[in-house]
Parts: sequence; C-alpha cells; structure tokens
Amino acid sequence: MKLLKYLYSLKKSDAFILITGIYIIIMWLSNILLINETIFYNTYSEQLTYERITDLFNKLNKIKWAGYLFALLGLVIKFYLVAFVIYCGIFLCNLHYRINFGEILGIVIVSEIIFLLAGVVKLLWFLFFAGDYNLNDLGFFFPCSLGNLFSSSEVEPFWVPAMQSLNLFQLAYIILLSAGLWIKSNLSRNEAEKVILISYIPGFVVWLAFITFLSAEQTL
Repeated sequence: MKLLKYLYSLKKSDAFILITGIYIIIMWLSNILLINETIFYNTYSEQLTYERITDLFNKLNKIKWAGYLFALLGLVIKFYLVAFVIYCGIFLCNLHYRINFGEILGIVIVSEIIFLLAGVVKLLWFLFFAGDYNLNDLGFFFPCSLGNLFSSSEVEPFWVPAMQSLNLFQLAYIILLSAGLWIKSNLSRNEAEKVILISYIPGFVVWLAFITFLSAEQTL
C-alpha cells in the first residue's frame, strides 16, 4: 500500500517518464532477445526463400525506431481516452468538485504499471519456457489471458484481440484504477468503485466490441 501511495503521489510528468521509459526498455529487450533471423525463418520458411527472409529481417531492423514512436503515441492516446471515460463517470456521480481531470490522468498513467509487469512476464516466458516459437506465437500469447486456453490454430483471427484483452492483468488494472481514485482524492472506496463500475468497465466492453468488429472486417 505504501508503494501505491508513493506512485500515485508522483507528478504526472514524472509518472509518464517512468512508465514510458520502462515500457520502451521492455520493448527494446523483447526486440533484441526474442526476435531474430531464426524466428523470422521459423515464421516464413514455407512462404519465402532464405534470402528473401534475410532481406525482410534487415529492412524491418532499420525501421524499428518507428515501432517505439507508435507505441508511445498509442500509450498517450490510451491514457487520455481512459482518463476521459473515468472523468465522465465522475460527472455522472456528481463528484467532479472532488477530483479533477489532471489527477485522474495521473492515476491512469501510474496504473499502467500492471501491464508493464505483463510485458516482463511475456519476455521471461519466451526466453526460458516457450521453446521453439515464431512471430505468430509471439503475437498470439498474452500472459494469463483467455486466449492461453487455446492454441492459435483453434481461434479465429478476429477473436484474438478480445481474448488477449480478457486477462488477469486487466482485472488488476481495474482494481488499481479504483484504488488510485480513493488514494489520490478524498473519494471513499465505495465511491471510487462505483465510478469505475459505471465508466471504465462499460468503456472496456465497448472497446472489446470495437476491436473485434475491426478484426472481423479485416478478415473478410
């Protein structure tokens, strides 16, 4: 609890630098430790020649920096969208005079730390336990998710994003958002839980429906 109170007491700028910095480090380690020419060969050996695979690997290596930029942009968009949804819940509960948008944004940024833990678990899993794998395995796997109950061949592609999103880390994220509201503000625990119940959870369900629809459209 003391650690949570310390994290939620950080300035938004400090929290953002901390969270995004760790996120980039995990992403960088995953790129250099998990993705190599052998993995590319395991993925595309039935479709491309060895020379073509090598050429593709080298070209993608040259534009890896763009992946970091898009990841940062995606995080920023996520932070603001989640904060906006929760702030709408604050208004619906008539609690906007007790916590402002900036404080909610800080809570959302700090709560992202649970997904950093998921990234570390995924990195360690493929480093030490996964055995032979390819890019499809990397893309399909998310720790403690519904998708892990099935193999990638058993799941239609358009269901994959939703099944990955339904995981224990998402549940912990919801708990952290609620805890952040009552730690950071003078909201009671019941008020904080009610805000998350009527804001983030419906928003998350809509998001699941949206990404499933987009994935289905792409597979048609």
